Amino acid sequence: MDVKEPAAGAAAIRDRLRQLTLRQQRFERYLGRRLGVDPAGLAVMDHLVNIGPATPSELARSLSASTAAMTLVIDRLATGGHVTREPHPTDRRKVIVTPAGHWEEAAYQYVEPLIRGVAEATAAMTPEERAAVAGFLERMAAAYDGATAP
Repeated sequence: MDVKEPAAGAAAIRDRLRQLTLRQQRFERYLGRRLGVDPAGLAVMDHLVNIGPATPSELARSLSASTAAMTLVIDRLATGGHVTREPHPTDRRKVIVTPAGHWEEAAYQYVEPLIRGVAEATAAMTPEERAAVAGFLERMAAAYDGATAP
């Protein structure tokens, strides 16, 4: 693959993105340890909290996992008291996986300093800086999407 040398300053941005990614991964490991959840379980919990309750099949599809693997993850989460399985309201053959009532509060105590830090950093920016950063992050998300497209 032929990649041209980045323009001046691009290498510094690439390095900072790499450092940010490493810190995000470290934070996710920290959060998982504090909450007693493995990385796959943390991904499920993130989905349940941010998107809402789901069936095991929906979770498997959304997180690109097999239904068998998702069943194992949900079993571990249920055993740890992190999720509950409830009957589906319209289909007796299905269950809905829901985060345990205490989950969001427990997770929030660890995530809140990060949320506050992002809010403070954003508030310190000018509207033009916020627009530039938002545009850059959108292009980075598109680059990831392009790299993982079938």
